[in-house]
Formats: sequence, structure tokens, C-alpha cells
Amino acid sequence: MSIQEIFDFPKIENLDWRDFIESKENREAFSYLMKWPNWTTNGVIIIGNSGVGKSHLAALWAQSANAVYILQESINHDARDMFKNNCNFILDNFENFLKYQDWLFNFYNIAKEKNRYFIIIDRLPPYLWKISLKDLNSRLLSLPVINIKNPEDELLFKITKKLAQDYGVIISDDTIQYILSTSERQVPIISNLLKILDKLSLQQKKHITTAFVKNYLQKSN
Repeated sequence: MSIQEIFDFPKIENLDWRDFIESKENREAFSYLMKWPNWTTNGVIIIGNSGVGKSHLAALWAQSANAVYILQESINHDARDMFKNNCNFILDNFENFLKYQDWLFNFYNIAKEKNRYFIIIDRLPPYLWKISLKDLNSRLLSLPVINIKNPEDELLFKITKKLAQDYGVIISDDTIQYILSTSERQVPIISNLLKILDKLSLQQKKHITTAFVKNYLQKSN
């Protein structure tokens, strides 16, 4: 069998409010972010398992709110330096920031002072965070917490179909259903599988059918 040489262009998901798939699992978070800047507090905490769409929603909000992601390297500088530019903030994987509690306390207070907004994203709810600084703990516990639930069948199907369209992958609804019935039901894993299947189909000059997917999964297990 001849293998076709292909250019490995990156597969990028479209990030736009118009492309976002609203559902009962994410509706509360979606609605709250859409209300910005008419929030009741300067910050909001969004929690949920990996792949439920926390970072996707935050990225959409970042476009609307001129928000930037705070990197851990930023902790080496005075928290007030973050506010020199007129922007809002996202702290993703918040558990990685919990060892910098004095910095976070200063950041929280300056954000309130300057009326800036921020989103905190994590897998766990705040009451499970190990925070020894009581003043910081009380402030974080005062923020609204929104839990994005794991996607059920209908939403997972829509997400998979959207990812396929974003990546330019031609695949039937029946084959998508087969993928969801046989692979791990996590969006990052399904996303990576679509990229692999697309690359293999181009190399082998074959369509991505249920039989094609079944053959790949059997060989990869």
C-alpha cells in the first residue's frame, strides 16, 4: 500500500461565541460570562472536569473582555505590575497558583480597587483548595462558583461534530456515534483521535468510515 506524504498543518478549533455549543451542562457559566461587565463581583470561579469546556468559555470571554492569562512567571513580579495595562485576567489551572497566596491576596485586592475582572478556572471547588491565608480564603469563598458538568450524549455528539468541522475532517454521523461508543468520552481524547484519523486517512487515501475507525482502534489497543 502506498503512503501519501502530507503536510502536517495544525488543526485549530474555532473559538467564537457564535460557534459555542450551549447546553444544560454549561448554560449557567455561558449566561454568567455573557452578562459581563454586569457581574455582582470582580471575579468568578469556574470548575469542572478536564474537557468540559472551562478553558473554551474563558477564551471566548477573554476576547470580549480584553483579558490576558496570568502565567506563573508573573508571580515573580509585584502584583500591581499586572495592572499597568487596561486588561482583565484569567487564572487557569488555579491549583498551580496556590503556593503564591500572598501574591494572590494582593492581586485580589488590587483588582477590586481598580475595578478589574478575573476568571479562576480549576477542577476542584474552593472549599477543597488548601489555603492557609485566612483573608485570601474568605475572599475566594465569597466569589460565585459555577460548575460545568460532564457532557451527556447529545452535547458530546455536537462537540465532536463541531471539532470535525473545525479540523476539516469529513466524517458521517454514524461514524461519530461509533467513536463515542468505543473511545474514552473526554473531549481532549476525542479531539486528538480526530486529528490522528484525519492524518491516517490522508496518508492511506481512504475515507474515515466506521470500519476505518474500528481498524485503527483495534491496532492501537
